[in-house]
Amino acid sequence: MTKLHNQYEELKDRQLLNIRIIEAQEDERKRIAREIHDGPAQSMANVILKAELCEKLINKDVEKAKDELKNLKDIAHLSLKEVRKIIYDLRPSVLDDLGLIPAVSKYINDFTNDTGINVDFITLSEHKRLKPEIEITCFRVIQEALTNIRKHSKARNAVIRLEFGDRFISIIIKDNGIGFEKTSQDNKFGLLGMRERVQILNGKFEINSSPNEGTQIYISIPLGGDKCND
Repeated sequence: MTKLHNQYEELKDRQLLNIRIIEAQEDERKRIAREIHDGPAQSMANVILKAELCEKLINKDVEKAKDELKNLKDIAHLSLKEVRKIIYDLRPSVLDDLGLIPAVSKYINDFTNDTGINVDFITLSEHKRLKPEIEITCFRVIQEALTNIRKHSKARNAVIRLEFGDRFISIIIKDNGIGFEKTSQDNKFGLLGMRERVQILNGKFEINSSPNEGTQIYISIPLGGDKCND
C-alpha cells in the first residue's frame, strides 16, 4: 500500500511539474510577444510613417527629407539592435559555440553597460563544456537572477561565483540590494521557475534574503544526473 501511495504521489508531482512547465512556456511566449510589440513592432511602424513623410517631402523640401531619412536610419538601427537582443535572449549562439563561461561573461558585460550595476564574475576552477541542458539551465538561472537584481533589488553591486567540480557545478549569486521577506518567496520574482529548472536536473536551489541585507542564491547541479543531497 505504501509503495502504491508513493507511486501516486510521484505521479502527482510529475503532473504538477508538467503543468508548471507548460505555464512557464506560455509566460515566456507572452514576454516575447510583449517585447516584440513594444520594441521592433513599434519601430517598424515608425519606419513606415517616416518613409511616407520622406515621400511627401522629397520634391518639396530636400533638406527636410534628408533629416527625416537620417531619423529613419536611426530607427532602423535601433530596431535591429532590439531584434538581435531578443534573439540573443532566446538562445545565445555563444553558449552553443563556446560554452557557459563565455556566454555568461558576455551577458554580464552587456548587463553592466545597460544598467550601470557592477557584477564581479568569479570562476573557481577550470572551465569545461557540460551537457547542453546543464549549460542552458545555469545560463537561464543567472539571467533571471540578474533581471531580478535590475528590476527589484536596487543593488549597485553583485557577485557571481561559479565552480566546476568533478560531480557538480555550483553557482552563488549575491547582491547588496534591499532584499525581501522570505515568506512565499517562491511566488515572487520568477523564483519558482528558477527552482523548477534546477530541480528538473536533480539539482539543489536555495535562496537567502532579508530586508536591507541583500539576496544570495545558491545552485548546485549534478553533472552525471545523480540527485544532490539536501
